[in-house]
Amino acid sequence: MSHKLPCNLLLGIQSVSLQVNVEEESCVRNAASLVNRLVKFYEEKTHNSDPNAVMALVALDLAMCGIKFDTETKELLNNVEAENEQLLSMTAKFAI
Repeated sequence: MSHKLPCNLLLGIQSVSLQVNVEEESCVRNAASLVNRLVKFYEEKTHNSDPNAVMALVALDLAMCGIKFDTETKELLNNVEAENEQLLSMTAKFAI
């Protein structure tokens, strides 16, 4: 069983207390840091400090990153599979 650590974070203006796995603590803290950098970015870019509006933009930005990553990963996998099939068909000519 994995040991849980208390993890107190500040996301924008909201304090969040979590219990996280030891293995995930670094990832959680890095994610919180990214959220806070995006909060500052959107506050400056939009000249808006409304926490709901800013956090909505942060959520949209991060969701778009996830979707783009998934799309690019699928495209890459499809390209690798196509190249593998092409190589296998080429080697089939030499099969005994």
